Amino acid sequence: MNVIDSKTIALAATFVEWIDAMEEAMSVSLSGEYIMPQRLHLDQGKNTFLVMPCIAGEYWVTKLVSFCPDNTVSGIPSIYGTIVLSRTGTGEPLAVMEGGDITALRTAAVSALGIKYLAPENATTLGIVGTGSQGIQQARFACTVRDIRQVTVFDRSERSISRFLDAFKADFPAIRVRVAKNAEQLCSETEIIITATNSNDPVFPDRSVLFEGKTFVGIGSYKPDCREYPDSFFRQIDQIFVDTIHGKKESGDLLYPIRHRLIPESNICLLGSLIVGTVALSAKPTRFYKTVGSALFDLYAAKLIYEKTYGSL
Repeated sequence: MNVIDSKTIALAATFVEWIDAMEEAMSVSLSGEYIMPQRLHLDQGKNTFLVMPCIAGEYWVTKLVSFCPDNTVSGIPSIYGTIVLSRTGTGEPLAVMEGGDITALRTAAVSALGIKYLAPENATTLGIVGTGSQGIQQARFACTVRDIRQVTVFDRSERSISRFLDAFKADFPAIRVRVAKNAEQLCSETEIIITATNSNDPVFPDRSVLFEGKTFVGIGSYKPDCREYPDSFFRQIDQIFVDTIHGKKESGDLLYPIRHRLIPESNICLLGSLIVGTVALSAKPTRFYKTVGSALFDLYAAKLIYEKTYGSL
């Protein structure tokens, strides 16, 4: 069995290849040609542990994820993950992969699909709230699908911002980067906003004027008691697009607006349905895409890395 490390993962595929792989996964998700039980979700205090299996075609994958938010105090990542990729026909283990990097890359690629299909084509400004490893990859991929000329960032951790600036400028030296004093300033200055935080409470003030005509991608809000967006935000939209429908049972940014009748549950739609044309985009210019992840995306991510490294089965 092969071991695929972070360096190999980083160099295996281009941004465009990642995005194409996730678009293929979304197409498969609509076809139903896969087996994916609901993820096993274990909570111990602040810490969350996930077991995520999936079978599709020639491959089956199992991902183990831990999320321990207090790790940042010690200067270590809050998210760890391991992916095991196996051959469906024989059960033969093919590779063990560093799951944290794959999760960040596939999540950013899935987000980039939302920007590709929801954000105005002439958008040139991007805001990132939360500059951890997820935020860095989100910015990289967003700049692949839109001609971004300025990125504005906000995070409570100066160390996190510093790491973001070093990593992002190495890849995109021509793009201007600004540091906002708060999330409100960031929102007022940008057209596309990505939130990648661990917050239990909305990161923006409850002022509807902040959100008008902008495109938002929510990466955080990974549990029912977590929210990144306030009430007035949901009054600005009449659709929520999601990467996978089971998020309605997991994310506070989906559960809360339904429970408080800020948006009908029927108006929560799969992004894949928009891509294939079975759902039409509302005329309202304020748009929201909420990602929660799926083992199917992990499978196609692991498939991409394995085949780019060792070739097809």
